[in-house]
Amino acid sequence: MPIRWRLTLWFSLILCVTLILSGIVIHTQLESSLSRDIDENLQIYSSQVHNTINPQEIPEPLDYEVMCSCLPPIDEFSSPGIYIQVIDKNGSIIAKSDSLGEQHLPIDQDLMEYGFEGNAGIKTISTSDGAKVRVMASPLYLWNRTLLLEVGQSLTHINTMMSQVRWAILAGIVLALALAVISGSILVRQALSPVEDITRTAQNIESSSDLSQKVGYKGPMDEIGYLATTFDHMIEHLDKAFESQKHFVADASHELRTPLTILQGNLDMMKRNLGEEDRRESIKTMGAQIERMSDIVNDLLLLAEVESGQVRHKQSVSLKEVLIEGLERGQQLGENRKIIIGRQENLSVEGDSLRLKQLLGNLIDNAIKHTPNEGTITLSLFRDGEWACLEVADTGSGIDSEHLPHIFDRFYRINKVQSRAMGGTGIGLAIVKAITDQHGGKLIVTSEIDKGSTFTVWLRLTANSV
Repeated sequence: MPIRWRLTLWFSLILCVTLILSGIVIHTQLESSLSRDIDENLQIYSSQVHNTINPQEIPEPLDYEVMCSCLPPIDEFSSPGIYIQVIDKNGSIIAKSDSLGEQHLPIDQDLMEYGFEGNAGIKTISTSDGAKVRVMASPLYLWNRTLLLEVGQSLTHINTMMSQVRWAILAGIVLALALAVISGSILVRQALSPVEDITRTAQNIESSSDLSQKVGYKGPMDEIGYLATTFDHMIEHLDKAFESQKHFVADASHELRTPLTILQGNLDMMKRNLGEEDRRESIKTMGAQIERMSDIVNDLLLLAEVESGQVRHKQSVSLKEVLIEGLERGQQLGENRKIIIGRQENLSVEGDSLRLKQLLGNLIDNAIKHTPNEGTITLSLFRDGEWACLEVADTGSGIDSEHLPHIFDRFYRINKVQSRAMGGTGIGLAIVKAITDQHGGKLIVTSEIDKGSTFTVWLRLTANSV
């Protein structure tokens, strides 16, 4: 069953139970209130009769006409359906009100016995034709005799009214349920329409593999709205990830194709009768290309490992030691370039020591490649609030502003021919960005053409850093 129908049925069921319980409460309260009014009315009339009848004015033996004349008149407008009757211990009618006409109140044996014992009681009694009458019986003392005064009121109009109330409540419940089912199904359908759009979009993406499709939700930002928006963001993210992966595969294939082509060419040459010197040159070239492919594969494996998740070997790392080790490594590879330390503070962060050394090493390698001989590379470590800043500044050729947003992309090169000649794989800065993200840090680059570039890595300090 679709979820919209399940929701509609659940809402309708809850509404039905609520309406039924409310109807029962209303019916019970109304019936109880009417019953109290009738009993109070009977007590009032019974008291009036007791107060009206004066035993001294009623002669012996009892006369029917005299007794009837002693009964108070009944106002049919203020108290319709009120009947008065006086009986003796034998159940004989001594007197009755004019409202009874040729009829009489039904005699109930239990009520008679209770009344002649000196008690006043109220009971609902059925007449011979099935009508219900509420009767109050109380003892009436006349000289040396005890009679029973019965004051009754017909419940016919009450029962008729309560029957109408029951039908009205039932009709209201049915009407409310019908409106609830209709309006509920409409509202639920409207509320869940974005879910149908999401399903349809997902099916279209599955069938066409077109990740450019979007739900395009334009309604209120409720739970459904957040779901639709999140779905669009997820598809957009996946689209970018797939595009990045396609570019990555294409770039990796391109990077590996060149050394493979060179290897294939040299292998073809070695099949011919080459001289010893040409053979040695081909072997040397092939070895260089194999080493280049090995570097590319190793960097790709490292990048995949770094991007796979959180920091695995998390510990307190002294960035001062990382800086000094990076300085020593840079001085060994820098040849005629001057590599110095600018600012140096004793700072520590939580992270992977090996990865942070690789991060700094890649930044230094990049600076060396783009800094001419006699140029200067400055390494700095300083504190900025709760962050440790690891900075590598060079006096190289600089980076044009149009290239800055892309320099951390895999295999992105500003000058491809020059970069390959320098021996770079095009993945070093991508590894730097991945390690920085893995440690929850930030990476900022500033550069000016012919003046140099500055790479700053921001890492959150540990509590014990000074």
